[in-house]
Amino acid sequence: MLLITEADQYMGYALASHLGRQAGVRSQIRLLCKNKKVCMNFEHKGMDVHVVDYSHPHHLSVAMRGIDHLIMAVGYEDDRVEMAKYLCQMAEQSGVRSIILISHVGAVSQAHASLKQYGDIEELVMNTSCQWTILRPDFIYQSFHLLAPYVEKHRHLALPMPDEAEMCPIDVSDVCKVVEHLLMMGGPKFKDQLDDSHVGQVYTLTGSQSVNPKLLVNMLSQATGYNKLEYKWTRSMDLVYYLQDLQRDIWFDARLKQEVAQIYRDSLETFDYRSKVLAAPTSTQIQTMIDYFDWVASTSSSICVPHAPMITSLPCRPLRKFFQENANTFKPRV
Repeated sequence: MLLITEADQYMGYALASHLGRQAGVRSQIRLLCKNKKVCMNFEHKGMDVHVVDYSHPHHLSVAMRGIDHLIMAVGYEDDRVEMAKYLCQMAEQSGVRSIILISHVGAVSQAHASLKQYGDIEELVMNTSCQWTILRPDFIYQSFHLLAPYVEKHRHLALPMPDEAEMCPIDVSDVCKVVEHLLMMGGPKFKDQLDDSHVGQVYTLTGSQSVNPKLLVNMLSQATGYNKLEYKWTRSMDLVYYLQDLQRDIWFDARLKQEVAQIYRDSLETFDYRSKVLAAPTSTQIQTMIDYFDWVASTSSSICVPHAPMITSLPCRPLRKFFQENANTFKPRV
């Protein structure tokens, strides 16, 4: 049986949606969450949903019963390192065979506290007696959804990084496909254990193309048909203020409410999860984004690594395709 943590946060929700596309494995998936509203449809579709306090040993002990594989989808909780510690301890005690950790490409940074937390969580996983594989996705395409209201309103893209700084974002579905390949046998059944070739490995998951802000604007212009779109460097604090204010944006709130209704009716047969924001960003998520942009600008460490297509034998989805599919949400008001 498979356990996915933090299914009420975006990465956990995406993984549950992706793996749940195969109706035959839904009964073999257990989900942990704090907010059951996001997971009600999963429960209706046959998955086992547990509302837990991650610091409560009994909650985790019950959730880990009969679990072979644990996917730790690190979210944006303030105490995510402590949560990971409790999960690792209980996984060992419960006899979980393997852990797949969804970390972050910036986990190697020692200069950014929010990114270093991923490194701390990786160390906790490595120190368990379970088999483990660590995935380090780069910036997720779907994080650009958070910038759509800004582009729509101000008619330019603003990031706290120079216009020549490059990053290698990846679509969340490509991350999910890597996890699917690691765990699935080909039919509607999970492997008993990870393949030896993947045990103890750390994979960096990036898209197939490096992009800089100028190229991002070019893609957005072509997708939306608005040719006057520009890129403007902005201060980190200004981006923080904008992201914090999203929870008070009535149009953004309307989008979230619409998504709740769509999630509740989701058949799980498609890739609808790629179009979702799920929630306004938390302070931890905002700081992680800011630290990522600073890490990219100061170290140029976001480079294309072909681990995802190497594992799945499939090409990564192009960023241009993402903007084309979501052009209406980015299109400036005129």
